Amino acid sequence: MSNKAFNLVQQSIVKRSVSDDDLLLEEQRITCDKELPPIEFLFRVSGKPCFPRGEVVMVTGKAKSGKTLFLSMLMACCVRDEVLFVQRPFDEIDGCWVSRPVRCLWFDTEQSDKSTQEILMCRMKKLIEAPGQMTCNEPWERYFDIFNVRKLHYDERLRLFEKAVRKYEPALVVLDGVRDLLADINDGVKAQEIVERLMKLAQETNSCIVCVLHQNKSAEDRNPRGWIGTELMNKAFEVYSCEKVKPENIFVVEQTLTRKYDFGRLLFFRMDSETELPVVCDAPVRFASLTTLSSMTHSGEKLPLMNKEYLDFGENNKPIPKKDELFYEALKAGPLFYSDMQQKVQSLLNCSTQMWNNMFCEMRDHGAIIRKKNNEGKYVWQLAAAQPDLLSETGADTGDSPSS
Repeated sequence: MSNKAFNLVQQSIVKRSVSDDDLLLEEQRITCDKELPPIEFLFRVSGKPCFPRGEVVMVTGKAKSGKTLFLSMLMACCVRDEVLFVQRPFDEIDGCWVSRPVRCLWFDTEQSDKSTQEILMCRMKKLIEAPGQMTCNEPWERYFDIFNVRKLHYDERLRLFEKAVRKYEPALVVLDGVRDLLADINDGVKAQEIVERLMKLAQETNSCIVCVLHQNKSAEDRNPRGWIGTELMNKAFEVYSCEKVKPENIFVVEQTLTRKYDFGRLLFFRMDSETELPVVCDAPVRFASLTTLSSMTHSGEKLPLMNKEYLDFGENNKPIPKKDELFYEALKAGPLFYSDMQQKVQSLLNCSTQMWNNMFCEMRDHGAIIRKKNNEGKYVWQLAAAQPDLLSETGADTGDSPSS
């Protein structure tokens, strides 16, 4: 037997001695010299790449907070160079820099067929056909696949969603909303299973799957609803929060979490009464001092501008808000309505809404601040140790939203 034949036999014996799990494990190995494609981002905001292909992204907000409106801008930008503050990246092709259109799939589980069609006709179509530079030179409709599955059972929705993503191979997928893929929003086992299936689907199809989920109903709690919200918060590449500020009727979009690129600013827009299109606008009064974010990201990146007077610094120089001092300073003069308390605390620290939400929930859950009714029967917040001079003895009913 020749040396070559002997080596082939030996390799065959070694290969048969290795289990399927060993081979599968080796396929997952990551090394410095392993050739992997770079992350491809679909959009840019403030010059920062966002919405990566192959990943899951979450968009949250209260009801009617502008989530679908924000996503309409993203979908319109699939075939345009720019929509408000969202831009398509440019690629060099034959020596020219061009922005190429990308395919979009919108899977609506919440609204009626007519509502979905009206958003397509009255919002997306207007955004796409507004004056400006189009990314594509062909009918834009060919880049969109839009389905409404509200009438279907949740198991059918999930099965058809996975089929649609694999069949149409979109770059951007909008799942509006992810909650309707399971029967119980607090079923932890099912929630974990669905999130894992979405992550696997995004990676295998190289699509950016944007999951839309409502925040908790309480005005004070801005965490995404249910166990599915917790799972997505942990696994999503980016998380965006939408809010509608009254009485100005200005929409605010905040990138609350990211693994890579942080915008470092809030995004503001409103609806123009004449064109019925969204336009960029100045920050409402409540956000005037918060146009630059100062939060911790998933990557551990610390942004500047938070007020060091109300910060401690822990391991790896991680900023830790002095919550007791912040809330004492905000409430020492007396009880405040929720929105006034939020504005005061955020202004003192100059922090993001996500950081405010985390601080508020911790102070509330520890009993450091409490909610009572004032003499007018409206809910206000005060320090637990404060004397309730202006408050009735009525306990807090967390089912009602605070009003001013």
